[in-house]
Order: sequence, then structure tokens, then C-alpha cells
Amino acid sequence: MFNLIRGGQTPVGALALSLALVLALTVACGDNGDSGTSMPTVTATAAVQYPLTLTDSKSRSVTLETAPQAIASLSPAATEILFAIGAGDQVAAVEMFSNYPPEAQSLPQLDAYEPSVEAIAGEQPDLVLVYFDPGNLVDGLERAGLTVMFLEPPTSVDGVLEQIRLLGEATGHPQQADDLVATMQQSITDIQEQLVDVEEGPRLFHELDNLLFTVAPDSFVGDLYTILKAQNIAAGTDQAYPRLSQEAIIEADPEVIILADTGGGESVETVKARPGWGSISAVQNDRIYVVDPDIVSRPGPRLVDALGTLAQALYPERFE
Repeated sequence: MFNLIRGGQTPVGALALSLALVLALTVACGDNGDSGTSMPTVTATAAVQYPLTLTDSKSRSVTLETAPQAIASLSPAATEILFAIGAGDQVAAVEMFSNYPPEAQSLPQLDAYEPSVEAIAGEQPDLVLVYFDPGNLVDGLERAGLTVMFLEPPTSVDGVLEQIRLLGEATGHPQQADDLVATMQQSITDIQEQLVDVEEGPRLFHELDNLLFTVAPDSFVGDLYTILKAQNIAAGTDQAYPRLSQEAIIEADPEVIILADTGGGESVETVKARPGWGSISAVQNDRIYVVDPDIVSRPGPRLVDALGTLAQALYPERFE
């Protein structure tokens, strides 16, 4: 279940680097969780009936005349959700870094970061799921006559579960979505129960890239650490993915360092060699852990695996 390496490094593919860069791009674009968008809401009845009207993260009403049968998913997380709720055969095209589940890799691939309206329209989708809107992509797709739903990346575990339910409604798989959410919630509860007696976990620094971007509590990954009662050294910053200085990290003295940027050339050894980092408790006590960002940074069904991986790093004596 867990994918964690201590005191060593594991290679990750282009997706790992891309995800770290996308998180950093969120910061560069000024998205600090106060963008004016909101979590999407379901306005249909519990039993899916079409036409179905949903409200997306841009507060746009999106109407589906029938259950979509040719979805273009411009997010690896959305792709994972669709397959996990039994809607995989309704997916016609995926974002080019969608590497899970394996069957998604055989579908036509689209570029979500430098998107082409023509390429997306060429797949003839009856629904396009967009999590990133460069160059007013949503408007361009709608002008091309496509039905588009913008789903802002969730900033919490509850937000992920809500989007799973939403996509269950949109695709006609509400029961499968509810079942998946229930299973995930039980797994989260099981982990939490092992931490009931923990008042305050270890100090934690989560590294997204070698520019020292990290995750604050108001981010999806940061919420995982909140659930695990870790002391996130980025707490108190005003962005979801802030960039910390070397001096601030050294002064905060994290007891655990999580590396999610080995795809960018970082490793346990390079961290240990950084000037001044030898005084950090995590370095001195060999508590630097490499994680797979495909799992840890992706707000989808595998967040339970991510939570288990991080729990093992923070509390090795409790999670073996």
C-alpha cells in the first residue's frame, strides 16, 4: 500500500516533475485559495435524472442532457476518479500525464497546460473536465460548442470526496461514487484512530521542488498533514503553496522532511549536502523520506495511499 523510501531515492517520471511544477505554477499565478471560486455543488436529485444541472467552481451552471459517453478529462486526478467509480469506458481522451490506472495510458492524450481547442474538439467529447484554465480555455471550448465543467483543484480531503460524488452524479454512477467515498472515509478513520492519543506530531517540511516551494495547511496535501496532526512549518503563510527560504527552514528545524521532487534531481544526499542543513533534526536523525508525487500530490482516490505513506514517515513506530 505504501510507497516510501527512507534514506535513499527513487526515480520518478515526467509526471512527477510536472505535478510539482503545476503546484509551483499555482503560486506563481497568485492562487492562494482566495480566488473567488468555490467548491462545485450538485443541484440534481439523489437519483440521477437528465437533463442534469450542476454548478462548477466558476459558479457556472452546466447542463448535461444525457449521461456523457465521451469525456475529455484534462486532469490526471479526474481520470483516476472516473475509472474508480466505474466511468472509465465513458472517457474518450485524457491529459497527457494521466498514467493511472494503466488502461488510461492507451487513450488519446491532450495537453492541459498548453491546450489546443482544436485538438480537444477533435476528440468530439460530450463533456470536457477542466482543472486549469490557461488563456481562457473554458470560454474557447464553449465557443467551439463543447460542454465544459471547470473543477478547481480541491484544497482539502473533504473537497476531494465532494468532487468524487459530483463526478458520480455527472456520469450516472452516484452509487459507485458513494461506495468509494465510504471506503475512503473508513480508511481515513482507521488511520486517525491510531493517532487518537497524539496531541502534536513531528515538525514537518514537505518539499515540492528545489526552489523550496512547499504545502501549507490550506492545500490538499497540507490537509493530509493536518489529519495526521503534523506541525507543518508552512503554517501561517498566506498561500496554499508558499516558497520558504533556506534560513526559514533551518530555523524551523523540521523533524521530518518529505521529498516529492526527486524527478527534478533532488535526493536525500543532495538535501544533506545543502549548506546549513546539517543542523536540521531531520537530517541529523536520518528522517528524510522520498515519496511518489503521482500519489501524494494527486487529489483523487489514492489519497488514502498518500495518507498511509505520510503516516508511516511521521510515525514509523505506529505504521509499519
